Amino acid sequence: MNYKKIIRKSIWVLFLWLIFTFGCLCAPIIAITFPFIKKYKYIFNFIMAADRMCAAMLGFSGRLTLSSECTHEMKWMRNMLNEIEENHCEESAFSEGAYCRISDRKLGHK
Repeated sequence: MNYKKIIRKSIWVLFLWLIFTFGCLCAPIIAITFPFIKKYKYIFNFIMAADRMCAAMLGFSGRLTLSSECTHEMKWMRNMLNEIEENHCEESAFSEGAYCRISDRKLGHK
C-alpha cells in the first residue's frame, strides 16, 4: 500500500471536513443577518443551499427549498411558516416553478 497517498487523501478529507464544519457554524449567523443584507447574492445562495439541504435531510428530493416542499406536505410546518409570512410556502413554490395551477390566481400570479 502507498501510505503517502493514503495520508494525502486523509489530509484532503480533513481539510474539506473543516471547510464544511466552518460553513455549518456560520450558517445560523448568516441566516439571522440575511433579512438585513438581502443585496448580497452570495448570502442568498448560501441560505438557499442550506434550505435545500434541510429539505433533503427531511426526506425530500433536495431540488426545492423546504418551503416549496411544504406546499403539499407537512401541513403543520406550512401553517407555521404561513403565520410568519402570509402564503409563504405557496409563494416559494411559485418562485421555484414547482407549483402553478390556474385556480391559484387569487395569490396574484399570472
